[in-house]
Amino acid sequence: MKTFIFLAVTAVVVAVVVWRMRKSDAEAALARRNAIEQKQKQRKEAVSCEEDMIWPVIIKPVKGGNPDEADPEAHEPAMATIEFESSEKMAG
Repeated sequence: MKTFIFLAVTAVVVAVVVWRMRKSDAEAALARRNAIEQKQKQRKEAVSCEEDMIWPVIIKPVKGGNPDEADPEAHEPAMATIEFESSEKMAG
């Protein structure tokens, strides 16, 4: 009878030790997974911009009379004469 009680207590102790080891392994794996996800998220944020950038544009006025007579290439838009149109204006 003493042997049976000893074996039962030993089995309970071994089961608790195994359960705690599995629990600590699962917590460690979860911590590693969270760390990896956090690093991937930081890399993604560093590479991609979440907000659309609105670049400032300088518009130079055309000097003189009719621009077609003065300079034949003046009617072609240059980077200085292109105005920003938001996607909201274009869609609506």
